[in-house]
Amino acid sequence: MKILVFYNEKKRKERKKDTMEQMICEKIKEMRESILSHIQDSIRIDSVSGAPCEGAPYGKGPKAALEHALHLGESFGLKTKNVDDRAGWVEYGEGEEMIAVLGHLDVVPAGDGWNFPPFGGEICDGRLYGRGVLDDKGPVIGAICGLKAIKDLGIQTKRRIRVIFGCAEETGCDCIHHYIACGEE
Repeated sequence: MKILVFYNEKKRKERKKDTMEQMICEKIKEMRESILSHIQDSIRIDSVSGAPCEGAPYGKGPKAALEHALHLGESFGLKTKNVDDRAGWVEYGEGEEMIAVLGHLDVVPAGDGWNFPPFGGEICDGRLYGRGVLDDKGPVIGAICGLKAIKDLGIQTKRRIRVIFGCAEETGCDCIHHYIACGEE
């Protein structure tokens, strides 16, 4: 009898997990156009490291990309923090433990040979083009939108989920070193 109860409980949990995954997938599909638009907005920011200035230790472009990501998280009703204009985070959930998703918002200089404007965020034949689409603005913005999907569905988590993003990964990761030195998780 004990084995049967365990088996049934395991199957129930598997069904619940499958249902939750299906709900999240459906929500992401609903949000597709919005997610693409947010990624395009981020791609349109020239976030190549520049001359430091007041409130922008890596230049105006990385600062603008940081502000964009933080504003997006805030607009979704998520917890956010700007870590001295060098890094930031967006978080959902409760609990002592945390799951972290790490990325960056700065990009290397565009260089030559582009068929589409490197900071245009254009879609052609179902593909999004621009500096940072895959490395790493697209994944960061996608992860923030994923947190919104989980929140909108009312899914309670046992751990906090934090998307952490730096602004100087392409020039040595000073941003994340600073994040850690400030005592951030």
